[in-house]
Amino acid sequence: MLYCLLLLLAVWGHVLLWVAVLNRLHAVLMPRWAMNLLSLALLALIVGGPVGFVVLSSAAGAGFFGNDNFARLPTAAWPYLGVCWLVAIVGIARWTWHTLKHRRSPILHWHRRHRFEVMPEPVPPGCEEHAHHFMVHLPGNQSLSFDRSDRALRVPRLAPALDGLSIMHLSDFHFTGRVGKAFFREIVRRSNEVEPDLVAVTGDLVDNSRYIRWLPDTLGQLRARYGVYYVLGNHDMRADIQRIREVLNECGLVDLGGRWIEIEVRGEPVILAGNELPWLAPAADLSQCPPRTPGGGALRIVLSHSPDQFDWARAYDTDLLLAGHTHGGQIRFPLLGAIVSPSLAGVKYASGLFYSPPTIMHVTRGISGELPLRLNCPPEMAHLVLHARKRAGASR
Repeated sequence: MLYCLLLLLAVWGHVLLWVAVLNRLHAVLMPRWAMNLLSLALLALIVGGPVGFVVLSSAAGAGFFGNDNFARLPTAAWPYLGVCWLVAIVGIARWTWHTLKHRRSPILHWHRRHRFEVMPEPVPPGCEEHAHHFMVHLPGNQSLSFDRSDRALRVPRLAPALDGLSIMHLSDFHFTGRVGKAFFREIVRRSNEVEPDLVAVTGDLVDNSRYIRWLPDTLGQLRARYGVYYVLGNHDMRADIQRIREVLNECGLVDLGGRWIEIEVRGEPVILAGNELPWLAPAADLSQCPPRTPGGGALRIVLSHSPDQFDWARAYDTDLLLAGHTHGGQIRFPLLGAIVSPSLAGVKYASGLFYSPPTIMHVTRGISGELPLRLNCPPEMAHLVLHARKRAGASR
């Protein structure tokens, strides 16, 4: 029995080790063919490693039960087993620590969640509105449901005149044709119902140039009092990225890729900037922004596709960083949460709120994905309301 338990622990460490490598692989810039090749190799290693170990161990006379099986293991297996046990123990310890110390974020005032569902409809021949990939209809798949997450945030240096400023944060639409256009039109309709002050779209909009034509009927219909702003992500590079920008700009959206602008909201200056690193350079040069004042100065909001730009945002004294890319893990396991998260930080920034003074980072689960499969991790449109000070009222 001890041998069996230790073998299971080693398998878990093996999976954690190579999934961690896979997560970080998808956070760096490299040719798509190389990314696909390495991803397939890692997936084969994750699945095939334990199978190969069992085959070799069985050939050496080691079964699944009986502590004497340790002595029958091949000598060459011990160093790797040691590594896997260490990774598993560290992983379990870190999960336990984060679970025990988990507490409400000091900058979160309240949080409400509204669940919506887009019901599949019959598909006439040639109709793209409701044509969905077969995976969308798998039991438990949440790809056609979505949350509107309303979060009120306390922003330390927010000017009193901007108290109550609302931002709709949308990301990762992934137009591939595997989810029908009607779903995205419903997201836009629900966003417009809220009547936000700003809409921030943080990349991975179109995976295939064929679906650029969807933009005017979907993102092109987004509305906000002070404008709709966007940056692009790594999947947009699979399509005609210049054409994506042209169509969005023609629809009235404002491109923040690699630059910053200053707008006026309720008589106060607000700086909006874009960071599409590591895939599209350069990032906005915020060193050229109006300097901070003793009272705080202009509110600084950065749109970034990847949460890996958190330290960059902090270095430029950003108040709020909005990011996507990770999809919240897309498949979340009970107790464990996300396992796959394409970030240099692994699953640390899979989704949610993070605060490291002076910067608040919000990472949304996004709207869709290249593969339309979501389990225990529904799509999310995030409505953020900024407050200058603590306000009375109970959390919900």
